[in-house]
Amino acid sequence: MSTIHRGLTVTVVVEEEKLEQVNVLLHDFNQHAKTYKTAYKEHLPSTYFISWLTLPAQVYAEKVKLPARILFMTSYVGSKKQHISELVNFLGPRLQAVFEISKEFSPSIANLDDLAAFIRRKTVFQAFYSGFKFIPTQDVSREQEIKSTVFDFLETQRENADFPKKSPASVKEDIENFVKNQDEFGWASAGLSDKKADKVRMLLPLGIFLLAMATSLVCLVLSFFMDYAVLSWMGLVFPAFLVILVLLFIWLRINENNPHIPNEPVSDEWIRQIIEREKNPVLNEMTVIAPLKKGLIRRIFLGLSLRLITLVGYFSYIPTVHTARWLQLDGGRRLVFIANFDNISEAYAHDFVDSDNRSRNMAVVFSHAAGFPATKWLVKRGYNHRSEYMKGVRFHQKITQFWYAFNTGLSVENLKNNRKFREGLFQKMEEEEIKEWLLTN
Repeated sequence: MSTIHRGLTVTVVVEEEKLEQVNVLLHDFNQHAKTYKTAYKEHLPSTYFISWLTLPAQVYAEKVKLPARILFMTSYVGSKKQHISELVNFLGPRLQAVFEISKEFSPSIANLDDLAAFIRRKTVFQAFYSGFKFIPTQDVSREQEIKSTVFDFLETQRENADFPKKSPASVKEDIENFVKNQDEFGWASAGLSDKKADKVRMLLPLGIFLLAMATSLVCLVLSFFMDYAVLSWMGLVFPAFLVILVLLFIWLRINENNPHIPNEPVSDEWIRQIIEREKNPVLNEMTVIAPLKKGLIRRIFLGLSLRLITLVGYFSYIPTVHTARWLQLDGGRRLVFIANFDNISEAYAHDFVDSDNRSRNMAVVFSHAAGFPATKWLVKRGYNHRSEYMKGVRFHQKITQFWYAFNTGLSVENLKNNRKFREGLFQKMEEEEIKEWLLTN
């Protein structure tokens, strides 16, 4: 079974006067999810997160009205087909009750198969990131349980006078013998399945892109020595890509000279409404949706950036982010960003602007959004970037009416350390590796 983490985003246009009707439904469904969280975990085993919200109409470039929308976004592990099947089988009536308020929902949808087909049709492209790749939901609880049980076991062992004299290898052997004798941990001795196939699948798009560029470069060199039309045509791919990229940067730089229009400060009451919803001690959610700055190049450049982010996503790591996604709506005129993260949104947002490296990366996406700090050649900051960035986040942040999280008590580092502990069980290690394993866990 695939253990790759993915995102699903479904969106439909809805009439503005019906937003409140949708909001009431989502609020009721959110209360249901809190009350019956165990049932959600049981019936949605592939699902890590669900964010379901309404988006009011917005204005692009001071004249183009962007429609109100319903957004349904999930983070899941494994097969998309299986995930959608789980959603419609468990949430079918709720999905239909919300989506049928939109005129895009066909009255002919009469069963779960039709509903699944509708979800697939209304799915849009996104750049998706996961901070704990290859960990399925069922492993989260049991890896936490085995580590906590072993910790309790070690606490009792410390009472033995000879325990401090034991070598790291002896302590590891004691742990493994203890685990073997616990029937509920029989799964641990089986080890982890090989993730090579999943890693290859994640890296395949980047590999194809690099192979195409390398092949073009080779063909370009060979075309100087061999008179074959195919070599000449293939050799043009790499230089054409570079030329287009340079022209896009120049076009963007021209657009960057437009007057900067900052966002208005938001009220303290709005910030209180946002913070009031961030009640979990470890894990919370944030959604920011903004029209783009004026200019076709902004839409083109952001779309290209999101696709490049998708290519290199395997190598990305943000210590406090469980999952995140970026996407464009309404002909590319609107940016959607959603993150499930450790801490609260104020501290989380500052994680980006308080680091030069992360703020440069942030500018690749958010500099295109209306009111966010201006840039020069996409990366040079301007207009008091820290305060303007935070103002932009708060101004465009939306309240998520429905949010479900499989786990709200474990941080990204907790999840990764639990996995490292499990990986080390019953594995041969050198003395220094055992020390590191014991200290880490």
